[in-house]
Amino acid sequence: MAKLETAQVQQIAPNTEVMEEEMVEEWFDLLPIEKKLIGYSLGLGITLLVIFVLVFRVLPSM
Repeated sequence: MAKLETAQVQQIAPNTEVMEEEMVEEWFDLLPIEKKLIGYSLGLGITLLVIFVLVFRVLPSM
């Protein structure tokens, strides 16, 4: 019985160490190009939103 328990612990223990290492390496800072792409995407989205609101809400009522 004790041999089975130690075998189970040995099977589980390496997995937890690997999981801990993956959790530490899981977070990375954004690269400068990724920051630029996020900025361009947000800028384009907001610009298009304003244009569409003007075209479909404001201009037809004139």
